[in-house]
Amino acid sequence: MAPAAAEKPTLSAIGIPNGQDEDKSDGSWSNKAVSPTDSDNAEKNFAALDAMMDSKLQISTDAGARDKPATNGTSSSPPPDASSDPLSAIALTSPLHNVNWDAVQTGSLNSIANSAFPSSATSNTSLWETFKRTGPRYPPALEKLILDYHHRHSKSWQLAHDMGSGSGVYSPVLARYFRHVHVSDPSTAGLATSRQLLSAWAADNKKSRGRFTFSTGKAEQSHDAVADGTVDMAIVMEGAHLADPEMLVRSAAQTLAKDGTLALVSYSPICRVGGNPRANEAVQRLFTAWGRKPFDVVCGEGSGKKYFSQGLDFVPLPEDLFDQARTRRISINTAGRKAFDVPGTTADASDSRVHNNERRHDFSSEDNEEVATGWRQEVGPEFFRSMTAALLGQGSTQQFEKYFEEIQSIVYETSPNGLMIDVEWTVAIVLATRK
Repeated sequence: MAPAAAEKPTLSAIGIPNGQDEDKSDGSWSNKAVSPTDSDNAEKNFAALDAMMDSKLQISTDAGARDKPATNGTSSSPPPDASSDPLSAIALTSPLHNVNWDAVQTGSLNSIANSAFPSSATSNTSLWETFKRTGPRYPPALEKLILDYHHRHSKSWQLAHDMGSGSGVYSPVLARYFRHVHVSDPSTAGLATSRQLLSAWAADNKKSRGRFTFSTGKAEQSHDAVADGTVDMAIVMEGAHLADPEMLVRSAAQTLAKDGTLALVSYSPICRVGGNPRANEAVQRLFTAWGRKPFDVVCGEGSGKKYFSQGLDFVPLPEDLFDQARTRRISINTAGRKAFDVPGTTADASDSRVHNNERRHDFSSEDNEEVATGWRQEVGPEFFRSMTAALLGQGSTQQFEKYFEEIQSIVYETSPNGLMIDVEWTVAIVLATRK
């Protein structure tokens, strides 16, 4: 068992607002091991979240309720103001995940794919990386959720491991809070791209806490990349379904320090239109016409599709490794349906690895719940053309032209401004604490 982390002084005793390190005169960070989050707010936020999770998962079965016309209280939230909240700022200032769907044209999509994977710009791997870099954006609420959870249980911010990182989309977020970020991925091409992009990011963000190192390897082999009991946070974004879940969890647990955080996040590539039933029906017809191809891109071969269809319920959290009383399984925008369904793939309740003692809760963007903030976004009709190009390849859009025209016509007829509609993404999150 890893030794317990040394007790840290309180933030107020150190005298650093919001836990930020005190700058030295030369512009570098001090060596104080201080949590970068606000201690009081983290405790309050997760206490409120826990209060909502005291009962078992309750999901409305009235799917039609989501299709009622949007009111002033259910429209998309405006972009968060990063000036007053450093946890919001991280998602808004990262140059590695700040692409506007409506501004993305076929040429730039091709450029992204070629940049990340120059030798295979039309492969499923490159298409998935393109999609991750163009949307949906990770909202500030996600970072806040993960960081508040970690602060509540660990308060150590020395080392994070971005497992199965692809081309490093999420690593800059970790680098703003952890002193060191190790980046690993089984793809040498993806890792080379992440090295290039993160090196440029670090050069432009000299006051960021993190420093990067890199290694090639599967998420199930994370114990080969770092020493046992040394990692404060092990995180997998959009990749847990591509790994052997038992091996992934046990490998991560081997590297985690006592009270370290395992964080897993997955979202469906199939979004849903909120507050506009006609537009949603048209969009779903487009997705049906896509067939299985998007899921070939997202899930790969083997067991990926079966795992993905379960959200993250296929991930075990063994009682001997993780504190089940602290485990949180969170879903967003499921709307009473099997939102991660993969065409032609069947998964049933017997495939679930969720323990009865683990806390679960469902949140909704439509209900303006804080955890779900940002997973509903306002887009124009061209969003769906760009999305198709990202997931199916830049030459694929012509065959779906009639669907794009139908969506555009309906948006023009039914949207209050004739231009924009709200789309929401379904998300699964697992947060667990190492014993």
